[in-house]
Amino acid sequence: GLNYTPTDAWSASIAVEFGQVEDDFENDFDRQAVSLGLRYQTDDLTAAARFEYRVEEGERSGDPLDTETLIFAADASYKISEDARVVFALDSARTETAESGILDGEFTEVALGYAYRPTETDRFNVLARYRYFLDLYGQRVDGTDEDETRQRSHVLSIDASYDLTPNWTLGGKLGYRLGETSASEGEPFIQNDAVLTAVSLRYQWPREWDALVELRNFQTIQGGTSETSVLAAAYRQFNDNIRVGVGYNFGTFTDDLTDLSQDNEGIFLNIVAAY
Repeated sequence: GLNYTPTDAWSASIAVEFGQVEDDFENDFDRQAVSLGLRYQTDDLTAAARFEYRVEEGERSGDPLDTETLIFAADASYKISEDARVVFALDSARTETAESGILDGEFTEVALGYAYRPTETDRFNVLARYRYFLDLYGQRVDGTDEDETRQRSHVLSIDASYDLTPNWTLGGKLGYRLGETSASEGEPFIQNDAVLTAVSLRYQWPREWDALVELRNFQTIQGGTSETSVLAAAYRQFNDNIRVGVGYNFGTFTDDLTDLSQDNEGIFLNIVAAY
């Protein structure tokens, strides 16, 4: 790879990859890829984009594999004021194969958010976000190697937190999914809207530890289902940038409304990095 920085604000990169992937499940193939990147940064605006073209040839599960993939990713952050930011992200991928339509697919996720955090007193924080989510590859469920549910969704969400005291923080989240899902390739898309509500309470110890308990409810509009669950976690702050938590989700769902797997009960590890 090569990086080039002509000015303090602009930088560019190019990278080339030649490799071979092998495993015990007859997934053996050669990969060639080239990627181009561009970045712009000032005091108020940061923006970056990357394009990648990838070719893979070999075998997948014993069948011939010959695919071309285009990947594009971009993100941006604009400082409205010292208290507010607008953030944007785009991830897109498209795969075409010569052997069959099994691996063909398209993925696009667009996110636009507004973050408010006062600098003089950060007791009240808000993040409002819109997401467009298109997944025509199909989400994989329960560790299987089969492409299953596809979706087209618009998701609106708002997260807020308020420091009741220096130790206690009250939080809440409201999310709505306006979406369509398809059980598998060739199946028609049907309406599949959902609502998520959550209320949390966090306690911060005087040192580096804090604990969280969250009550959640997930409802499907067309399906007419409703599930209420509890999540509990403990976090350790290692420095100003890294926080690691371990917890248990007692429900089958997450707070990500684009996750259709409904298999999320159990222990989880969460690593939070801020820069």
